[in-house]
Amino acid sequence: MARVLFVNIPAEGHVNPSLGLVKQLVDSGDEVVYLCTEEYRTKLRHTGAQFRAYPFDENIFAEFDFNLLEVKHPLQFTDFLLRGTIATHLPAILKLVEKDSFDYMIVDSSFGWGVHILSEVLKIPTVCSVTHFVFQEPINLLHLNPLDDQAGVDMEGIDLEALNERIKANSQAIAAKYNVAVPAIEDLYRQYGQLKLVFTSRYFQPDSEQFDDSFKFIGPSIVQRLDAPSFPLDLLRAQHQNVVYISMGTVLNKDLDLYELLFAAYQDIPAQFVLSCGKETDMGQLSDRIPDNFIVKPYVPQLEILQHADVFITHAGMNSTSEALYYNVPLVMIPLSSDQPIVAARVEELGAGIMLNKNNLTADDLKSALLKVLNDSSYKERARLIGDSLRSSDGSKQAAQEIRAMFTTVR
Repeated sequence: MARVLFVNIPAEGHVNPSLGLVKQLVDSGDEVVYLCTEEYRTKLRHTGAQFRAYPFDENIFAEFDFNLLEVKHPLQFTDFLLRGTIATHLPAILKLVEKDSFDYMIVDSSFGWGVHILSEVLKIPTVCSVTHFVFQEPINLLHLNPLDDQAGVDMEGIDLEALNERIKANSQAIAAKYNVAVPAIEDLYRQYGQLKLVFTSRYFQPDSEQFDDSFKFIGPSIVQRLDAPSFPLDLLRAQHQNVVYISMGTVLNKDLDLYELLFAAYQDIPAQFVLSCGKETDMGQLSDRIPDNFIVKPYVPQLEILQHADVFITHAGMNSTSEALYYNVPLVMIPLSSDQPIVAARVEELGAGIMLNKNNLTADDLKSALLKVLNDSSYKERARLIGDSLRSSDGSKQAAQEIRAMFTTVR
């Protein structure tokens, strides 16, 4: 039995994939101490882990002038990693465990260089939890939308030289504080740790042959979420044969203009639409525009809905995309930021969905894409191929096996 520290960021797409692994470790007799923010206490309680909350300022993006939808250059992500994640949260995280000892820790890859710092300070081996695709050149994870005209991107207002200097200065200050070496700027976002658990399949991962044996492609960890709300599943096909599920994630889901466009595009399509709009999204001003074929809820049991869905309209976050493909559901994708364009491009490349450009989206685009995916059986067939690869490994069980194999060698 081992004593394990698990550190994660406050995001559904990063916490949800970890639940199965944590429960697997706890059920096997390990003691897991899980650090995240207070809103995830209830979700983690069901795994049997000990939960500790580190403070999180909900205005942190505004404080550091960082908007996911307005990122124009990878260095903006790197700058926020240093100031908004490592410098802000590592001191509080270390304070929470200063009197503890652990055999090893698992840290979400979104901490980037922070994973290495935690390992050095705590002097324990590290497993990196990777809930997105991995890339040989980490900074390339932060591409702009491949549908955009790269040459025409407006870089006005971004002083790259000043941004680069600030990143260097902050890197040096953090390195001095924790007595660690300063990495190359392109390594600030790399995956650190003796073992990297990548929650996807080698088939779905682009260029998977490039990665050494420290990267373990374990497939997604799909487990029942005990905090999920109830939903009248019997209504899904009460009126129509097809079911279309819509969710734009839990971070960038407040775009009322997009929801209005979705209503206009799909109001005459004979299908049952289920829209998960987010707990903090005020749909009041659109209440009189919701079509009769839409069920709109702040939060739904996504895994249960996906098992009944014919198509998923999504922002192409890695977690949501993996869950849909796990259940063989093809996608219409509207990537918004971060790695979502890359995930969407991979799905489209493998023939399991259609990617749309958020910057010039029309009701006709939405309608055409949905009808094509609904009516062309090849999208379902290709989704099933990816789904087969995702289901071929039990993410949580294989992850636990890989960890134990590593520590058998280490000890």
